[in-house]
Amino acid sequence: MRRLAAALLCLVLASCGQVPPPQTPASSTPTTDTSTPSIPAPLPPSSTPLSAATTPPPLPTPSRALEPVVTTLRGTVSGGVESGCTLLTSGGQHYLLLGADPAIAVAGAEVEVTGRADPGGMTTCQQGTPFHVTSTRSG
Repeated sequence: MRRLAAALLCLVLASCGQVPPPQTPASSTPTTDTSTPSIPAPLPPSSTPLSAATTPPPLPTPSRALEPVVTTLRGTVSGGVESGCTLLTSGGQHYLLLGADPAIAVAGAEVEVTGRADPGGMTTCQQGTPFHVTSTRSG
């Protein structure tokens, strides 16, 4: 009985991994293939070896147009809903002041700040557009 079970186990394991041959349709009517597209075979290796003379082209450098623009804003400072967050309201917009002089940028003060806006920046303050301040003046 054990020999029979061992023989059956060997047959089952031997048949694993075998792929049945493709079948051709019985009718001569063309059919639409809805299966996954096949992946093309890789190209044969080039006969020319890669050498120092055939280096790949250099990567493009970022455009200066994508760099943040230095901006000067004037407005009124207020405290944010989170502790330690300072906002500037300027032209109807709210900016989160990052790095402003805390002696000048106090709630209620009119100030002028210079720096760069970072609209995609993430902060824990969750208010206003982050604005990296490089200089703060009473305004």
